[in-house]
Amino acid sequence: MLTDKSTIEVIKKSRKLVTILFSDIEHSTRHWERRGDVDARMLLDRHNRLLFPVIRKFRGKIIKTLGDAIMASFTDPHMALRAGIAIQQRLAEERKKDPYFSLRTRIGIHTGTGIVEYDDIFGDVVNVAAKVESSAEANQILLTRATAARIKQNQFTLSPAGDLKLIGKRKHISLSSCEWEQHESLILNIRPDSILPLLKRQKFELISYVCMTLFALFFTYQYYLRFILADAGLSLNGFKYTVHIPSDYPLVLVLQALTLMAFTYYLLRIDFISRAMLRLLSGFFGAGLALLLFASFNHYLDLPFKKRWHEPLYESKHTFVEILKDKTPLKEKPNSQSVLISILPKNEFFIYKSSKTKNGLRWDQVKLSQNKTGWIPNKILPAYGVAEEALSKTEKFSFKYYDLYGLITGILAFIWGYMSFRIRPG
Repeated sequence: MLTDKSTIEVIKKSRKLVTILFSDIEHSTRHWERRGDVDARMLLDRHNRLLFPVIRKFRGKIIKTLGDAIMASFTDPHMALRAGIAIQQRLAEERKKDPYFSLRTRIGIHTGTGIVEYDDIFGDVVNVAAKVESSAEANQILLTRATAARIKQNQFTLSPAGDLKLIGKRKHISLSSCEWEQHESLILNIRPDSILPLLKRQKFELISYVCMTLFALFFTYQYYLRFILADAGLSLNGFKYTVHIPSDYPLVLVLQALTLMAFTYYLLRIDFISRAMLRLLSGFFGAGLALLLFASFNHYLDLPFKKRWHEPLYESKHTFVEILKDKTPLKEKPNSQSVLISILPKNEFFIYKSSKTKNGLRWDQVKLSQNKTGWIPNKILPAYGVAEEALSKTEKFSFKYYDLYGLITGILAFIWGYMSFRIRPG
């Protein structure tokens, strides 16, 4: 745990010269009242998708959205002012193209020393920039003397805009107004975003979406897809011929854990995500949740009508041998004294070829490759102090009514999740 002294040192090291830009929609309350919540929220989303790429184009970082206001930081004051001009140009262009789009913004820019953290900035520089923005009029860009002194003024048209008196400060802050209407266009080749901003709480919500997505994909592959592929003589490994379906639990769990860690790291670092990706994750979240609830319902509730659920709709052309116990031997011949090919883990599957019974023990012949076979004992024979125990079972893969209902439930839930995705206000 950091001591007070070490905390102070860490904070001191994070103090940097930074330029803060605030943008806020003029008369936003009037828009919400006149258009209604949904319509106004969509208009605000359109506003943000217009402005965010402009800010990033001029090497700005969007720190946060505060209702209909945007706070961005820049290391270069010159780029901050160019971003402010480009914002006003972008909105003016949009108003000209679409009379329905009537949003006008105030912009305030200030340069000073702030405490710069990974995803936020603190200090007087933020407070002053916010006050400068609130002093501006619609379609106006105001900047302080601290910013004006650090830019190439011959590239901009600035005019005095009076002084700003702040409570607690003895000196007034001199303001300048940037005349952006006659400035050269700065918005060429800047396209509106098809991505959305992510808040910290939304990032953790998306991690749960990723977890459920992985579950849905694993469930589909583990219980259906791998059997269908094997029955067709294919595998996911380059679609080569396969006769063996290995147990995927350890490998898949490791892959899922690594994927989840990678997604978590990625989501915690990014500030934006595409709308299409959000919709897909939302859809898979619905599908995974529905499959989980459906499987729980089938497992724990014993209802009379469920008996028909387990009648098969489709059966595989191949018969499969499933390993029921860890350390089951795979022999070269149907004999306990035969050469051991491998020790098999639980849940592995092989394509069945034939059976032989020797000394009361049934052996199942399985395909190991197109030209090679092996033998698996069906059980451990009872002996003194040893109980009989099944080692494998032979059955066909069947697609039952239960699977059909589960699949329909998952698809409907995916559509529900995909379609019900909504933009939540920041």
